[in-house]
Amino acid sequence: VYRRLLELGVIVRPIGNYALPDYLRVSIGLESQNQKFLSAMKQILGEEA
Repeated sequence: VYRRLLELGVIVRPIGNYALPDYLRVSIGLESQNQKFLSAMKQILGEEA
């Protein structure tokens, strides 16, 4: 998911330093940025189905 988000132009941060190696950090941004993130996640989840 991390790699695909980057490929789709969405920047997320891994948080392995917080003992959560399987999690990503997503910050709330502008509405347009949030929509881009949600669209990318829907696309990625659709690919994995």
